[in-house]
Amino acid sequence: MSRTKSAFFGALSSQFYTIISVLVSIFSVPIIISHLSSEVYGLSIIIFQITAYLGMFDFGLIAGVERYLAGTREDSEENREIIKKIISTAVIVYGIIAVIIMLSGNIFAPFAAKLFNAPAKYTNTVHQIVSVLSILLGFQLILRALTAIFFAHQRQTLFNTLSFILNFANTVLTVIFVCLGYDLWSFVYSQVIVFLLSSILNIYQLRKHYPYIRINIRQFDLALVKDMFSYGFSLFLVGIAVQVIFQTDRIIIGTFVSLTAVSVYSFTTKLPELSSQVIWKISDNSFPALVELSKQKNSGGALKNTHDRIMQLTLSFTTTIFWILILTSFPFIKLWVGNEYYAGMSFTASVAYLYLIQLTFIHVTSVCLNGVGVARSISVMALIEAAINLSLSIFLVKKYGLNGVIIGTIVGGVLTSFWYIPYLSVKYLGGTALSYLKTLLKPILLCSAFDGLLYYLLKQKFYVINSWLLLILYTLLISILFLIPVVLINKSLFRDLMKKIFAK
Repeated sequence: MSRTKSAFFGALSSQFYTIISVLVSIFSVPIIISHLSSEVYGLSIIIFQITAYLGMFDFGLIAGVERYLAGTREDSEENREIIKKIISTAVIVYGIIAVIIMLSGNIFAPFAAKLFNAPAKYTNTVHQIVSVLSILLGFQLILRALTAIFFAHQRQTLFNTLSFILNFANTVLTVIFVCLGYDLWSFVYSQVIVFLLSSILNIYQLRKHYPYIRINIRQFDLALVKDMFSYGFSLFLVGIAVQVIFQTDRIIIGTFVSLTAVSVYSFTTKLPELSSQVIWKISDNSFPALVELSKQKNSGGALKNTHDRIMQLTLSFTTTIFWILILTSFPFIKLWVGNEYYAGMSFTASVAYLYLIQLTFIHVTSVCLNGVGVARSISVMALIEAAINLSLSIFLVKKYGLNGVIIGTIVGGVLTSFWYIPYLSVKYLGGTALSYLKTLLKPILLCSAFDGLLYYLLKQKFYVINSWLLLILYTLLISILFLIPVVLINKSLFRDLMKKIFAK
């Protein structure tokens, strides 16, 4: 299958599965909340955030593994030997990292309850959960090393199908365990069962598509480890920075405001965050193709053109979603979990801007730059942004509460990646600052001119909606209207894409 078809069907399956997973997750939350207090639910969010940090400490190896495997799509004896060497090396290194993570998590576990400001009755439970999750994360890292080849070889449909099955199972199991009264342990039990299921499914598919792969300690290659780390370590630093910038907010709120405020923050940011993750799949699924394209001779013009078309398409969608969310967030949260969990219009608008405008163009360009091997420069600026963001968020949350955290994140980004990522794009992908600016502003301004007018005409009607049926019906109807600019702006891209997909 061609790169275009692989990327297209991978993105299509990714979007479909992600949307279904999001819907299942969204409608499971009221069930979970009805069995847990907002304080306990906020505590569960923070616990999994902390353990997620531990899961990041692969030091960027997975990015190096995927990049090296992306160049071995052609089925030849030479590539098979390279694949066996890469995966054997990765599994051995991940095994060592897994042991370190398990030990670190268990050392940290006794102090977790105090750090999270957990109620006294949950002290032992938090200790035990952090310990168990640390061990589970270690095994998950080893499995990640084995299955990186699915994404690298653009088997996105397979990769996405497996991810969907596992995410769906995790949500359903969590709901079942919560209803059975297992409290915080519900989240842990579902994770353990899903990991076992994931291991069975992924290893079966690995044996089916790559039966020649064997883990052999004699194929361990230290030079290969250094090469993969030299690329991946920069992305690891970026990943750490991203976690500090966007996920540490919950810990700051839990520490300086309350655990209940963590729940309010999480519910109000849910739709913008999930929407951005869905749309960002467009660029994420293009990464292997970008790696292949970057290795071709005289690929500069093609890379710049690919970047601009992905950017225009992505920003068209996210700008449209921005206006839809501004219109529908209040009635949605009111019907979903109740008015008390809505953080207000100014907060919602700030979060929607952050995820769907500011972060979107930075994300698209960063993926393209990573595809051509530019990562070190991004990592340095990302760390500076994380430090500024953390300082501002801690200072502002004390004065402005939830709004202070988002303001700190936006300002930290404007001072750093907001201008630096476009600078790197011009330097490595070509073009000028003016052409980059035009690529950004065209979809944002055209979509906003049309969608913004619809928002002001319809906002009062949406504010008073009191039933799911009306909300769903009205949202579907206005979404069709809001998508008109998206189709007009990207009509040439859609036409070219259809020609390539259906070409014999």
